[in-house]
Order: sequence, then C-alpha cells, then structure tokens
Amino acid sequence: MKRLYVMVLSTLWAPALAAQGTVVLPEPPLDSARITLRDDLLRFRDTLNSIDAAAARLQRDFREASTAALLSRARVMSDACARSARNLPLTHKAVLAADTPDKRRRKSRGEMVQALDRLRGVLSRCRTDFEAMARPGEGETVRGYGNARAIPVQTALRKYERVLASFFSAMGIKVSPLGAPVRPLAS
Repeated sequence: MKRLYVMVLSTLWAPALAAQGTVVLPEPPLDSARITLRDDLLRFRDTLNSIDAAAARLQRDFREASTAALLSRARVMSDACARSARNLPLTHKAVLAADTPDKRRRKSRGEMVQALDRLRGVLSRCRTDFEAMARPGEGETVRGYGNARAIPVQTALRKYERVLASFFSAMGIKVSPLGAPVRPLAS
C-alpha cells in the first residue's frame, strides 16, 4: 500500500518537475538606435531628478529655514527647471526620430510626444515662478507659496515618468538601476 501511495504521489508531482526544466533566454541586445534613444531619455530624466530633489529640499525645511536659505532653494529650483527645459528639445527630437514599425510603438511615441509638450509648459512656468521668488526680499513668499508651486511640478514629473515607463516597455528597452544585479528569472 505504501508503495502504491508513493508511486501515485510521484506521478502527480512529475509535471511540476518538467516545468522546472524551462530555459529562460536573456533579452536580445538593443540596436544602436534604441541605445541612443535610451541614453537621451535617461539623460533628460536625470535633469528632471534635479528638479525633484530641489522641490524635496524646499518642502523639507521651509518652516525652519532662514529667508536667505529659502531664496537659495528657489534659485536652485529655477535653475533646475531651466536646465531641464534646455534639454527638452533634444529629447523631443530623439523621440520623434525613434523607429516605430508597429502600432503599439507609434501610439506610445505619440503619448510620449504629448507628455513632453505638457512638460515643456510646466518647466517654463516653474522657471518663471521660482525665478520671481528667488529675488532678494522674497524669502517669505517662498515660505508661503513655494510648496504650492512645487507640487504641480512634481505631479507633472510623476505623470511623465509613467508615460516614459510605458514608452520604454513599448520600445523593448529595459532600464534597471546602475549596478543592479542581473536577475535572469525576473519578468
């Protein structure tokens, strides 16, 4: 009886063992056009990260900071927005030049272009708002209104990041943090 029980269990368990023999192949390498596109988009994303960092510093210590420190935070925010706005046309051009042979890629590229256009307006307003707040004597204005001006910018950045992730997925570009270990079984 024990032998029959063991034989039935091993028979039921056998398909699970066969599934363990599945071979997972690595991702195919990117072509040079997609490598260039990825690098351009990541470079632009890095400039946007400086805006996020500046907004976080402003939000972190607006209550306790001196007016001089608040003016400095507003100036850093304005400079970060201006820097990103300068890099946006190159990114826009790279996205438009992307090879989109199928419908999903074309749709994703259109969404990406729209997201960049929206971001252009947000960055322009960010630069002008924080440039005005960075003038001498405007420290209390930064304390009172700086966070209210930074929140829509951060919201626009989050929306752009979602569109960017979708675009990377459609283009078959995997982006992992620098130095992250390779996980061949991760999907």
